[in-house]
Amino acid sequence: MNHIEMALLKKELQRLKEDYQKCGDELLKEYIMEDIVLLEQVINMSESESEATV
Repeated sequence: MNHIEMALLKKELQRLKEDYQKCGDELLKEYIMEDIVLLEQVINMSESESEATV
């Protein structure tokens, strides 16, 4: 994953966290949290892979 893709993922993660904070619907918050967790996993895996190749 290149640095532009990583920046976009991190920006999306921040947006999701903001949506989560603003959301009043508990069911929707669960779905948002699932997306946050998945996106964080992708980011962490990608960062780990890039560190391993350095």
